[in-house]
Amino acid sequence: MPPKKKKPTSRAKSAARKPTARKPAARKPAARKPAARKPAARKPAARHQAARKTTRAPAKRATMARPPRGSLTPDPGEPSSARPVAVGSVRPLWETDEVAAPRTEEPGPPPPPISAAKERPPVVDRPAVELGVAAFAALLGASVFLPWYHSAPGTVSGWSSGTWGPIIFFLAVSAIAIVLLRRQGIPVAFPIEPTLVIEAIGWVCVIALILKRYFPPKAFGFKLPTDGWLFLSMGLAIGLALLAGVASSNAAFVLRPGWWKGAGGRIGAAVLVVALAGGLSFGLTNTAVSTTIPQVQANSPAITSKGLPPCAKRLHVPTPNGFTAVLGTEIRSINQCAVQYSSSLSLPTAFDRFVGALRGSGWTVQAGRSSPMYRLASLSGPTCGSLTVAVTQSKVLVALVNLSPCPVVTPSK
Repeated sequence: MPPKKKKPTSRAKSAARKPTARKPAARKPAARKPAARKPAARKPAARHQAARKTTRAPAKRATMARPPRGSLTPDPGEPSSARPVAVGSVRPLWETDEVAAPRTEEPGPPPPPISAAKERPPVVDRPAVELGVAAFAALLGASVFLPWYHSAPGTVSGWSSGTWGPIIFFLAVSAIAIVLLRRQGIPVAFPIEPTLVIEAIGWVCVIALILKRYFPPKAFGFKLPTDGWLFLSMGLAIGLALLAGVASSNAAFVLRPGWWKGAGGRIGAAVLVVALAGGLSFGLTNTAVSTTIPQVQANSPAITSKGLPPCAKRLHVPTPNGFTAVLGTEIRSINQCAVQYSSSLSLPTAFDRFVGALRGSGWTVQAGRSSPMYRLASLSGPTCGSLTVAVTQSKVLVALVNLSPCPVVTPSK
């Protein structure tokens, strides 16, 4: 049996590599002695080939049978001097921990529900101007109750002059409400900017007052004459519109789609609906202008008699000495009685004598104005009346007694 060859060690490898390193030195004597160059070159080559064969055998076995990936146990065919390497322990750089070893996490609590975004409070760019707008709107609403027209029996206010009066009042109140809501930070939305809505309210009131000026209400078929307070209301409406225009100078005239969907849209719609509904309901029902012709009850005819009439005897009207009852008149429907006397006495004497006779019959006499031509007095007793003693142009003294029911005194509240 051939002897077993020993495995080459690190020393054998270095010994086999030495002749290759000595080749340049062996070429020098080869030029002098060509015969001795061949055996010197062949021997190292044979050794080198033998060393290569011995070293390649383990390398082939290592490539033929690799250990499983991730195992650190060396192959029994490898030399003991080989360093063990964990082949499967190194991962590519692009792999993360989650990919290499995915972990199953327990489901956490559900995320909180997303609440709807709240409407932001309105931004008041010019608070002082808007306060002025509210002041003009308050004065305009109060001016509706002033007399816009005057007629024969009295005056007619804007509130009771037709439909436009109450509408102007409620529009002014709605302008005040919009300003107050914005000052309190409460969102209020309209199809356009709120300041533009206030400006539109002002111009609508101006147009309505112009119509009230040229188309006044009628009473008994005649147009009522316009009073000066109507022009004051018109001036307040123009001031409201112009001041609201200053407050809305930075607002863009853009229509807002879906403005009614939020809380601010509902508030704005409620303000407009209440203003229009209140103005129309009061404007169509509340009016003080009557178009009916009043019916006057005809009085009964006056009863004329010579001397004392029956009413004078019933009321105990005396006939003083020196006086003669000439003519008497009675209207029974209104309880009116009149007696005319004549006398030849002087004015002061006739007056004093007549007053004394009345007081003697139970009448209360209170002297009034006097002059060289007449004397006046008021009477009260069974009824009320007056006494007139005067000198006519023909120098005839005449005394006239007029009696009528006493007025009813209404106590003040």
